[in-house]
Amino acid sequence: MGIKTAGEQKYYDFIEERVKKLRTGMIVWGSLLAVAFIGMFQDAMLAMLLAAAGVALAILNLKSQQALSGKLDVIEDKEEFFRQLTDPELIELKGARLIVMKDYVLSMKEDVFIYPFIEMEKVEVEPLGKAGKTLFLTDKQGVRHELISCVKKDGKQEEFDQIYGVLSERLKRC
Repeated sequence: MGIKTAGEQKYYDFIEERVKKLRTGMIVWGSLLAVAFIGMFQDAMLAMLLAAAGVALAILNLKSQQALSGKLDVIEDKEEFFRQLTDPELIELKGARLIVMKDYVLSMKEDVFIYPFIEMEKVEVEPLGKAGKTLFLTDKQGVRHELISCVKKDGKQEEFDQIYGVLSERLKRC
């Protein structure tokens, strides 16, 4: 699928780090299989071990690629989703890898998460020891999704408060 709009480009820029990790994984398992092929002329047992490791990594990598491609499946209207990514009222916290749109929240930790506001029930703040707090979105099934954390004097307090306010406002509309 080729990129057609600025919104699609922004989404793919947002997930670029995850895509790079998957590409690196492809290089690793491809290299293992190539070394196994070359090594079968010297030591068949070692070649079989390398081939088995390469195949296992290939399976894991391909499953991860499919899972990443499936992230957009929660979106009913993809055109509207990508349009919202170019909306000037969008809030993006690059350090926290978080984007708040009109109808969705995009979060990037180890993986990409897309949270439609329509599926969320409330926004919660939980104390994090004596010096910090964590912001969660809770869905209608009661599952909590961590978005951002901050501690005193880390410079994220203002962003945290801004995101909390925006999420509270948007959830009231749903």
